[in-house]
Amino acid sequence: MAAQLNSAAKPAAMEGDATASELAMRLLRRDIVSGALKPDSKLKLRVLKERYGIGASPMREALAQLTAQGLVHQLSQKGFRVPPISAAHLTDLTRSRQLVEVEAVKLAIEHGDAAWEAEVVASFHLLERLFHRLRDATARPDEHEFESRHQRFHRALIAACPLRSVREFCDQLYVQATRYRLLLRRFSFTRDVVIAEHGILMNAVLSRNKLKAAKALHAHIGITADVLLAELNARAAGKAGKKLSANVNAQTGSQSKHGRKSR
Repeated sequence: MAAQLNSAAKPAAMEGDATASELAMRLLRRDIVSGALKPDSKLKLRVLKERYGIGASPMREALAQLTAQGLVHQLSQKGFRVPPISAAHLTDLTRSRQLVEVEAVKLAIEHGDAAWEAEVVASFHLLERLFHRLRDATARPDEHEFESRHQRFHRALIAACPLRSVREFCDQLYVQATRYRLLLRRFSFTRDVVIAEHGILMNAVLSRNKLKAAKALHAHIGITADVLLAELNARAAGKAGKKLSANVNAQTGSQSKHGRKSR
C-alpha cells in the first residue's frame, strides 16, 4: 500500500514542478521582455528564487527553456545572463522575421480557411477598438493590453501555416523583437498610423494575394525596426559623446594640475 502511495505521489510532484517551471518561465519572460530585468544583467539563481518565490529546480528548467528561446544567455562557468541589446542583433532579428514570417504568411494564405480569416478580422477589430477608446490620437493604450492584442493579431496572420515549428520560431522572434521595442520606448506612430498599418496587413492577407501580403508584412516589420535602429544608434552616439567629453575633461584637469605644479 505504501509503495502504491509513493508511486502515486511521484507524478503529482513532477506535475507540481512542471507547473512551477511554467510559472517561472512566464514571469522571467515578462520581466526580461519588459526590461524589469536589465539587459546584460546576471541571473543569479538565489536572487531569482527570492524574487519569484519559486524553487531552484523549476527555476533552472525555466532558464534552460528561455535559453533555447534566445531570451537568456548561458555562459560556460559563468551562469545565466539577460541578453544585451545591439544594433547588430536587432538587424539580425528583423531580417530573420522578414524571411520566416513572410514565408509563413504565404503558407497561411494557401491553407487558411474561413475560420482563419475570421480570427484575422476579429484580432484586428480588437486592436482597432483599443485605439479608438483613446480620445487623443497621440495617446498610448495600456501597454499590457496593447501587447496582448498586438501579438494575437500577428499570430493570427500566420495561424493557418501548417508548419508548427515555423509558427513557433516566428513567435520566438516576435517576442525578442518586442523586447527591443519595450526597452527603447520608441512610440513615434500615432493611433491612426498604427490602425492603418495593421489594416493594410489584414486586407492584404484576406485578399489571398501572396505577393501583396508578403510585401506588406516585409515592410511592416521593417518600419518599426528602422525607428528602433535609429534610436539605438542615437543612444550609442550619445554614450560615445559623453565618454569623449569625460576623457577630455579628465585630461584637461590633469594638465591644469600639472601646470599649477610647474608654476
